[in-house]
Amino acid sequence: MKESNLIFKVLIAVLAMGVVIYMAIYFFHGFGPGLVTANAYLHQHDIGTQAQAILIRDEQVLSGSDGYLDLLLAEGERVAQGKPVAMVYHDPSVLSTRQSIRNLEIELQQLEYTLSSSAQGNNAAQVDKQLAQAVVRLRTLSASGDLSSLEDPALELRASVLQRDYTYGGDSQASQLSGLIAEKQNHLAQLNRSLGQVSRTILAPASGVFSGETDGWESILRPDMLDKLTIDQLSSLMSQTASPDPAAAGKVITGSTWYLAALIPGDSPNLREGWTYPVAFSNGYYGQIDMKLERIVLGEGQTMAIFSCRSHLSDTTFLRMQMVDIILQQMEGIRIPRKALRVETVTVEETDEETGNSVTKEVNRYKVYTVIGSQAEEQEVDILYTGDTYYLVQPVNPSASRRLRPGDEIILSPADVYPGMVVR
Repeated sequence: MKESNLIFKVLIAVLAMGVVIYMAIYFFHGFGPGLVTANAYLHQHDIGTQAQAILIRDEQVLSGSDGYLDLLLAEGERVAQGKPVAMVYHDPSVLSTRQSIRNLEIELQQLEYTLSSSAQGNNAAQVDKQLAQAVVRLRTLSASGDLSSLEDPALELRASVLQRDYTYGGDSQASQLSGLIAEKQNHLAQLNRSLGQVSRTILAPASGVFSGETDGWESILRPDMLDKLTIDQLSSLMSQTASPDPAAAGKVITGSTWYLAALIPGDSPNLREGWTYPVAFSNGYYGQIDMKLERIVLGEGQTMAIFSCRSHLSDTTFLRMQMVDIILQQMEGIRIPRKALRVETVTVEETDEETGNSVTKEVNRYKVYTVIGSQAEEQEVDILYTGDTYYLVQPVNPSASRRLRPGDEIILSPADVYPGMVVR
């Protein structure tokens, strides 16, 4: 009996000691530095060179106006030869009437779109779904910075709102839609009849892309000068100031190809003729445009590069003098903070290719720790690029099932983390 009591007391003492040790460790970690983590994410790093550049196009300036100008085309809109581009009026009040006509035409377009959608028999749930999809599409385009294609989604959204009102309003309100359209059409006809006499209609001299802006460079820069253009000539052109004709009614950009003449600092930019390079513009255009390098001229301390492009003509009508980034290499990997990378020096044995003998040497292994459940897990990586505050890395084995992935939670501190360590 006494022996069993002694064993019981020993067990109680061991258990109490274990609790004390656990609490000591708990409080030690509690007062130490806490767990600091960050999320890894996919990142593209562009390596390139910056240059001063100027856009060169085939352009025809439209003859000046002698009255109040009303442009009929949007910026970057295509026009056929001989088609109206603008109208010139003597009476300034006509311009406000023209604006009212445009607003009515847009409103009629929305109402007719709503009527055609209602005729398809969409119920309230379908209308709400279409409205939500229109909002998401509009938000996606806005977030991407692509504002050039917002017109159709905006029209769809406005029409969905109108359709929702008539759908929830019942048959009595829906039946009024055709009458409202007829009323708007009559008003539009009255406004068109009230327009004053047109002084002159400006027609497109050639087929191309219309721009309502001129900058004076249209008569100075021509694509046919690029074959013989020198570095000194381009530098002289870029130092000039062009003056636009204040009476010009815009211009028509003809041809399907436009050019970019760039002055790059240095005499070895690592560019090759015939290759295509992404080019990013400093302002006026969001994103990058793939351009073909047509000609390169090496000079003392400067290089001239002539690029061409057969797309994005309508998107770049406002661009002329630009600072551009010519992308030489695009590198994609997983971005991590610099504090997340751990370096371990290990000794490896390799075979010398010349002698066939085995040699040992020290190499660095790079790794990060991710949080899996409540534990730390080691992930070995290769460094692709070193930035000021981050590394661009990739898994050593990209096909492994346990590897670093975009979105993983990586550990920045504590510094003494180890595989399998309970961090939560």
